[in-house]
Amino acid sequence: MKKAVCLIIGIFVFISYSFPAHADEIILDNGDRISGTVINANEVRLTIETGYSDPVSIQRSKIKRLNTVNPVSVHLLSGEILKGRLSTDAGGSIIVQSSADRADTAVAWENVSALNPPAIEPVKWKGSIAAGANLQSGNTSRTAGSLSADGTRKTDQDRYNLRFQFNYAEEDGEKTVRNTYGALKYDYFLTEKLYSYLSIELLSDEFKDLNLRTIVGPGIGYQYWDDSVKFLNFEAGLAYFSEDLDEGVDDQWLSCRFASTFKWNITDSVSFSDYFAIYPNCEDFDKYQIRNEAGLNVALASDWSLKLTNIIEHDSKPPVTVEKTDVYWVLGLQYSFY
Repeated sequence: MKKAVCLIIGIFVFISYSFPAHADEIILDNGDRISGTVINANEVRLTIETGYSDPVSIQRSKIKRLNTVNPVSVHLLSGEILKGRLSTDAGGSIIVQSSADRADTAVAWENVSALNPPAIEPVKWKGSIAAGANLQSGNTSRTAGSLSADGTRKTDQDRYNLRFQFNYAEEDGEKTVRNTYGALKYDYFLTEKLYSYLSIELLSDEFKDLNLRTIVGPGIGYQYWDDSVKFLNFEAGLAYFSEDLDEGVDDQWLSCRFASTFKWNITDSVSFSDYFAIYPNCEDFDKYQIRNEAGLNVALASDWSLKLTNIIEHDSKPPVTVEKTDVYWVLGLQYSFY
C-alpha cells in the first residue's frame, strides 16, 4: 500500500514539473519551448515574461506554435480587434478561441499587427495660464493687470500651439497701457524633426495707433531639441502683413518671417523660455518688426509657479507719433496644466 501511495505521489510530482500549470507556451521552429506569460507583440517581435529572468523578446518569424491560458487582445492590420485564448493550427495560423458572440477564428500571423498593445493615451493640451496685477495709491494712483496663456497639443504627425497676452494699466485715472496679442500656429511633421507650418498672429495696441495688425503665412521649421529638459526650433517663411490704424494710413505688405523658440528646465524648480521673431519687409529691408518674449519660472507648489516675463516689441518705422521700442515687465502667478 505504501509503495502504491509513493508511486502515485511520484507520478503527480513528475506531471506537475513536466506540464507547468497556468502558463502560456511558445514553441520555436528549432524545437525550443518557452513557458511564461505573453506580455505583448508588435509586427516584428513578441515579448514573454518567464518569471525566472527578464522578459524575453522573440522574433515572430521564429515562432512555430503558440498557446495561451489567458485571453489575449489580437489587433489585426484591418483594424479589427479579437480577444480570446490563443492556439495555433497545423499550418501555423493563430486560432483565437471562441467567445460569446463568435466561433473560433483563424488568423494568419502576417495579418496581426499587435498582441496586447499598450493603451494609447488621448492627446491632451498642455500649457499654462498666468495672471499678474499691481495696485498703487497715495501720491500716485496706479492700477495694472496682465493675463497670458499658452497651450500645445502634439501628436506624432502634427502640433498646435496657441499663445495669448493681454496688458492693461492706468495712472491717475488715465489709461497708459492697453494691448492684446494672440497667435495660433499649426505644424505638420514631414520627418521626425522637419515640419511645415501655417501661423497667424494678431496684435491690437491702443497706444501704437493699432486697431489690428494681422500677420499670416506659411513656412518651414526644424525641431533641433524636444525632450523633458530642453526644446529648440528654428522657422523661416513668408508672412502677409496688414495694419488697420486708428489715425494713420492703413497698409499691407509681404514680409519674411524668421523665428525661434527655446525652453530649458534649468532645475526641477526653475525653467526659462524665450520666443523670438523678426519680420523684415520683402520690399524695404530697412522696415522690420521684432517681437521677443522671455520668461523665467520658479516653482512654488504643485502646478503653481511664479513667472517673470519680459516682452520687447520693436518697429523700425512706426507711425510718426509712436516710439520704436516698447518693453514690458510682468510678474505674475502661473498655473500649468498637463
